[in-house]
Amino acid sequence: MPDDIHVAVIGAGRQGRDLINYGLDLPGLRFKAVCDIWPYARTYAANLLKKRGHPCAAYEDYREMLAKEKDLAAAIIATPDAFHCEQTLACLKAGLHVYCEKEMALTVEDCRKMVLAARQAERLLQVGRQHRSNPRYHLALEYIYEKKALGRITNVFGQWHGHKRVKFTWPEKLAIDEATLKRYGYESMEQFRNWRWFAKFSAGELVNLGAHQIDVFNWFLHAPPKAVMADGGLDYYDFYELYDNATCLLEWDYAWEGKTRTVRGLYDVNTTTEEGGFYEVFYGDDGALTISEDARQGGLWREQRAKVAQWEEDLPVLWVRPNSPPPKRHGGAYYLHDYGVNVGGPSEDRVFAPLPNPGVEKHPHWYHLKNFFDAIRGVWGLNCPAEVGYQGAVAALRAVEAMKAGRRLALKMEDFKV
Repeated sequence: MPDDIHVAVIGAGRQGRDLINYGLDLPGLRFKAVCDIWPYARTYAANLLKKRGHPCAAYEDYREMLAKEKDLAAAIIATPDAFHCEQTLACLKAGLHVYCEKEMALTVEDCRKMVLAARQAERLLQVGRQHRSNPRYHLALEYIYEKKALGRITNVFGQWHGHKRVKFTWPEKLAIDEATLKRYGYESMEQFRNWRWFAKFSAGELVNLGAHQIDVFNWFLHAPPKAVMADGGLDYYDFYELYDNATCLLEWDYAWEGKTRTVRGLYDVNTTTEEGGFYEVFYGDDGALTISEDARQGGLWREQRAKVAQWEEDLPVLWVRPNSPPPKRHGGAYYLHDYGVNVGGPSEDRVFAPLPNPGVEKHPHWYHLKNFFDAIRGVWGLNCPAEVGYQGAVAALRAVEAMKAGRRLALKMEDFKV
């Protein structure tokens, strides 16, 4: 094992602490510093690290941390989106590799600055689109492109129902003093705790949540969108600024067997209900595939008329009703649970045994962090480098722009290049 990688964490709220916990399960990391403007959060994180054998310094200001900590190799940034650009640029300038939570920034220009800064510094910048490192998504890609289980993709759909808007509170005795809040751009403790719903710090749920799924579409279709239109609003909640629901329609140029066709996609984000959860669907002329980071969701449907493929023939079959006649092989739902494919549909009584499990399943963030630190060691490339993260950010931010403008926006491939 090479020398330990010394890591700092900027932003020790819930997401930052989660990333700390996942990082603690990776060998060869040493957490050396933690930074947060809230004394409660940084003390909690520092104590957590100390208990796990990583005594570290705690800072209020990331600039002081970078000035004093001279042996850092990497930083994990999990602050509100509005601060990502300035903090990433400072870390890169200090010679650190950066893992930055999505979204990269609130404007396309700031996202561009981050890409250019990573290139200039010759350091790695991993954007926190953790599905890019999720083995379940790589398995889905195998079924689409190696097994050609869907045929040609014709349409896509995605939704995120959840994150119901509940005000985050705090014990008054632990509140940040007013002068400190103002120094870092906050008007109140309530704004600090609920930053995702204020336009000064966030672009709203099409970016907070939808950026993940729009990026999945881009990834699986091998292209950024060529057009987007969207509609949404603050229609349910009567507090804070940003919209609580939005629906958008996107278009991609999709290349398949030497021809380029248009694929259209519908995406819906809604914070007033948990119904249905979050997932993406890819529809093809031979089948459809549903995939989600929620391991309880996901599956593959084969059309009745689809020709039986060799990969279907090679899978062992377990009859659900031993005394029933053998079912037809056409038409059925294949559920991708635990990296396997369990098959059974409304017209059939059969179950395909699970595929070989590629390993013990971890949280998706664990895989993405592992990819980042493996890349620092030179044993793997980044799964979501700055340029890839930039494309997803542009698509999501343009969707918000389309919603505000109330019209269809045509996008050029040049819009996604730096």
